[in-house]
Amino acid sequence: MTMTIEIRSLLEVNTDPQRRCYNGCHAKSELIWSPWGWLELEVDPAKVDRRLQFWRELNDYAISQRGESARNEYRATETE
Repeated sequence: MTMTIEIRSLLEVNTDPQRRCYNGCHAKSELIWSPWGWLELEVDPAKVDRRLQFWRELNDYAISQRGESARNEYRATETE
């Protein structure tokens, strides 16, 4: 059995009924989570906690530099 590390990101979605956008800024928007997608395939179960820690620490640094819009979530799932 191996593990897969999955990721999902926050995405900004334009929710303005008229879809107005001025210089890249939406008149009304919200942040939603993307679907889960794979990041690493066939990770040894003994190493999965260390790999998750690596990705989470790297993401914490990205958030500190770019702000909350850089936030990602990570999880490990079993693969057959």
